[in-house]
Amino acid sequence: MHTLETERLMMRRPQREDFDAFAALWADPEMLINLPFDPQTRAECWPRFLRNAGSWSILGYGSWLVFEKSGGFVGTAGFFDAARGLGPDFDNSREAGWVFTPSSSGKGIATEAMKAALGWMDSQNFGSQTVCMTGTDHVASIKVAEKCGYSLLREAKDEYGAVRLMVREKPATN
Repeated sequence: MHTLETERLMMRRPQREDFDAFAALWADPEMLINLPFDPQTRAECWPRFLRNAGSWSILGYGSWLVFEKSGGFVGTAGFFDAARGLGPDFDNSREAGWVFTPSSSGKGIATEAMKAALGWMDSQNFGSQTVCMTGTDHVASIKVAEKCGYSLLREAKDEYGAVRLMVREKPATN
C-alpha cells in the first residue's frame, strides 16, 4: 500500500501533476529558512522530484506527498537513501525526512505525517532502524523527530555545517 490516510491527511506517491506544488514548496524562502539551501528553481526541483518518485520503484519505499483533507498540498514525508558518507551507523539505515509548507507549521502536521509513514515502514522488512538528520538549531524538526521516537545518535558535520544525527529502533512485535 503506497497511500496513507490519517485523521487530517492523505499521503500518496508523487504523480506528474504534483510537480507544480512540489516546485513551489522548494522555491519558498520561508520553508527553506532552517535548511542549507537557496530557493530552488523549477529546473533544480525536477531531479529532486524524480528521485522522490523513483525511490518507490528502485527501493520499494520513498517519500509521500502530503495533502490536507480539507485543502491542498502541504509537504513531503517519508524515507530515502542519501548515501551521505556520514558513517555506517547512519548510512546503512533508511533515512527519514520531511519538509512542509510554512502555513502548516505548528499544527502537528509533520508529526502526524511522519507517524503514519513510520507505521508503514515498521510493517515492512527494511531493517530494524531508521535515522534522520536535522540542523543542530532546527528546533521544530528536532521536536518532530523526538515525538516520533528518534533520539540522538551523534552530532556530525556535513558539507553545510553541524548536523544532529538521530536514530529510531523499530518497535518489537509481539
